[in-house]
Amino acid sequence: MADIKQPTLISRRTTQLSPWVGVDVVTVRRTDISSSTDEVYHGIQQPDYVNVLAMTRSGQFPIVRQYRPVVGAWTLELPGGLRDSDEAPSLTARRELTEETGLHTLELVPISDTFADTGRLTNRLFGFFALVEGNILPEPGFTVEFIRGEVLRRYALDSRLDLPCNIAMLYLAGIHRDVRAICVQCGFSTPPWMI
Repeated sequence: MADIKQPTLISRRTTQLSPWVGVDVVTVRRTDISSSTDEVYHGIQQPDYVNVLAMTRSGQFPIVRQYRPVVGAWTLELPGGLRDSDEAPSLTARRELTEETGLHTLELVPISDTFADTGRLTNRLFGFFALVEGNILPEPGFTVEFIRGEVLRRYALDSRLDLPCNIAMLYLAGIHRDVRAICVQCGFSTPPWMI
């Protein structure tokens, strides 16, 4: 592979729009192309995302329906939310799961730690699998229902799950050794959403 030159950072300015969103203006000098040029890029700063694929011992999965004003639609999503500044992602996962669904976490397995979108967003995306128990007690403005694994898989296949990161979580959790072991302990030879 040819030696690729790293662009030089000229400046980075952030304009804070609200406690949750800032806009970065990043200027870099590109020397990795035929002529050296300065280019301006824009990015959105926001808190990290945390999503949880939660399952009961009987193989039921809580799915959250909520209204998302920015896209003007009701969405179906896995439980999750925004990480508070320096809060550990695992604490955010437990907190958001309980806040949105009323369920309590028995076991928590980290699944992913990636950038949310390297083209425009500066935040990270953390994904977890959780074994949960309890009764559904949704946060105001949310509805939560339990669905079976085959329904969850169908929702992913026909795009009823509205976030690509939720769909990716199904695959990542399905191949994760610790998640597969929890599923076996619950009586499933294969993760129920993979069958």
